[in-house]
Amino acid sequence: MAAAEERHQNLDPITDAPGAHPVGTGVGAAGGGMAGAAIGAVGGPVGAAVGLVAGAVVGGLTGKTVAERVNPTAEEAYWRENYTREPYYEAGRTYDDYAPAYAYGWSTRSAYTGGFDLAEADLAREWEGRRGASSLDWEQARPATRAAWDRVDTTYGGGGAFDAEPVSYGDALDALDDLLKTARDGEKGFKESAEHTKTSTLAQTFLQRSRECARAAEELAAAITQLGGKVNDGGSATGALHRGWVSLRGSVGALSDLAMLEECERGEDTALARYRKALKQDLPADIRAMVQRQLEGAQRNHDQIKQLRDAERARA
Repeated sequence: MAAAEERHQNLDPITDAPGAHPVGTGVGAAGGGMAGAAIGAVGGPVGAAVGLVAGAVVGGLTGKTVAERVNPTAEEAYWRENYTREPYYEAGRTYDDYAPAYAYGWSTRSAYTGGFDLAEADLAREWEGRRGASSLDWEQARPATRAAWDRVDTTYGGGGAFDAEPVSYGDALDALDDLLKTARDGEKGFKESAEHTKTSTLAQTFLQRSRECARAAEELAAAITQLGGKVNDGGSATGALHRGWVSLRGSVGALSDLAMLEECERGEDTALARYRKALKQDLPADIRAMVQRQLEGAQRNHDQIKQLRDAERARA
């Protein structure tokens, strides 16, 4: 294919597919390449080179997706016609002075989330490498860059059109809800077990486990609220059946300490499985750390209950 025809088709520099968007692909590849190089640099110069290539591919595809709607030809035509009407225009300056600043604004908008003020430090730092033949320093170029940036927001879908989409934590919330129900089951189950045992030391152990489950439930409820979810009030259906069985058997003296310990161990097995499942979800770092800590606590509880159960079996 002739070079002129290739340019006309706007071939994607990453995939060679026609219709690539020069703003999104170029800005995304540059930003992604820098990030990739930073990550790869941990492995030395070779790692940095590999990271640069990989980052450019991922960044380019991301930028292409985000900025597909920006039309650089239309933007250039708009500013060429209107730049002298802008309040920051300095008499005697030509469009060639302002053109790099406008291009800088419309081409970088899709590379940042949030407003211009959050990105300005980066933009100012990189201006020298983007100004080309423009005679403007950053303070002179800034208002034109911002005007082009803001026009992207207002022209291509409303203010903040390129801000990050809200993160959805649907699966994570489901997992946290399961953990909350499990913690509440444990709180009530251990409390009822403490009420039924005739062994004072075992009752104290059960009560301590109940309080720990209550604290875990409070943390989980706070995490659900943090992610925008609704905190449910009850425990699980299986937990309700478990607590009812403890109450029924205990009320007629049919539940021994050994039987209660076996029930508690089964409950801790369920809790461990649910914690491991939750950790497979995409959780924010602080919530993941909390879930991991609770898992470790549940494992310790399980091991203690198992030791008590083994000791009770030996006495039986």
